[in-house]
Amino acid sequence: MRTGFRVLAALMLSGWAIAALAQDEAPRERRSAQTGPIKSDRYRVTFVRLGSDRMDGFVYEPTTPGPKAHIAVVYAFPAPNFTFSVAPELASRGYRVMLVRHYGVDLGPTDGFAETSKGIAYMRTVLGVDRVLVLGHSGGGRMMSSYANISANGPAACQRPEVIYPCKTADVAGLAKPDGVILLDPDMGGSEYMASIDPAFDDNGKRTRTDLDMFSPANGYDPKTGSAHYSPAFLKRFYAAQSARNNKIVDQALARLKLVESGQGSFSDDEPFVVPGASSVRPGGARIDHIDLSIHHHTKKPHLLLKADGTDQETVIQSVRPPEGDLDSKLVGTMGRGGAIVTTVRGYLANYAVRTGRDFAITEDDVIGVDWRTTNRQSVMSAEGITVPTLVVSMTCNHLVAPDEIIFDHLAAKDKTYAAVEGAVHTFTACKPEYGDTRKRLFDYVDSWLSKPGRFLSSPN
Repeated sequence: MRTGFRVLAALMLSGWAIAALAQDEAPRERRSAQTGPIKSDRYRVTFVRLGSDRMDGFVYEPTTPGPKAHIAVVYAFPAPNFTFSVAPELASRGYRVMLVRHYGVDLGPTDGFAETSKGIAYMRTVLGVDRVLVLGHSGGGRMMSSYANISANGPAACQRPEVIYPCKTADVAGLAKPDGVILLDPDMGGSEYMASIDPAFDDNGKRTRTDLDMFSPANGYDPKTGSAHYSPAFLKRFYAAQSARNNKIVDQALARLKLVESGQGSFSDDEPFVVPGASSVRPGGARIDHIDLSIHHHTKKPHLLLKADGTDQETVIQSVRPPEGDLDSKLVGTMGRGGAIVTTVRGYLANYAVRTGRDFAITEDDVIGVDWRTTNRQSVMSAEGITVPTLVVSMTCNHLVAPDEIIFDHLAAKDKTYAAVEGAVHTFTACKPEYGDTRKRLFDYVDSWLSKPGRFLSSPN
């Protein structure tokens, strides 16, 4: 009976883990299915096989190919998701676009790599195409930055001595290389999840540390507005405890993996791993920058802001997002979606584990005290291996304007651009009517970046 119960419990936990990970990087706005024809007077769509029956995608092509059709863009996401497809926007502007579909649920940092590689290889066979880029949005941005890095630098890029859970050579060998990278509101990866760990939880999984409760009015939280302005003293305590709990959880997962690999674990290959008071989705977790809007409020340097009035301005980019404490606070103590990370030992080490120091902190324009090299699920570390032309576009009605600048600053590419769309939410639409058609403004700019004379006109290496 006891053995049967343990197996049943493991199956239940695995199911919850899959459900949670399938929603990875889910935005605050409810996702609604796009409707409308798959063909228009501006583009046509073709279903293609890229290999096995689980390796396929769609190619969007201009109805009448013009001078931009020699540039192809491969769009992918580490879970089945075409909801915010860029294909109609770019195909309508003259580019060829392939949507590749990963049928898994984002269980590892290299999920979606095989499909992306096949997509790039396929588009290079299309008559007239001489440039192929990759494009990722949100968690897909993290995925595509990692893909671009590893495809260019080989398995060694994800097998560093410092990395907690190295990649397998077979998963990343021989990947097709892109000629450029586009990242739309990319997240940082592992450090995003680490920053969701609630330090108010004690070692017994109980939320007893009231001095670290970010949802307590005594510590600066306003439940009426779902916002806060925390004191420097509280933030110092909070970040120190958050970092300490993070490193302790990593150590626990490594200890359990050692037992599994020595045959002393609950199962022979892996085992369930639950972190109460953390989150792999949004809303949820102890994301203090979602509540105190002075944190991650702006970039360090001026960048191009695509303004609602149609003009462009070089300025320090400021976030105009609303607070989210009203959503996050409701998930405290729950096991579903935003209340806990429910995964396996290997899953935690591969996707969430990152080392942090005593100086860990999230400031108004930076993240410090993170050892970026310890995780492969990390846009910042990946950026250091990307040398092809790269565009990073942030949405100012979200919390990623400063994180996206950090990714941009780490890019090794000489030809790199950071821009932001004023008033756009994570899913490209406007958070207020006065910000206008933010989606059009975004893709008009992507179009201008792609078609800049000289950027993608010479022969590929």
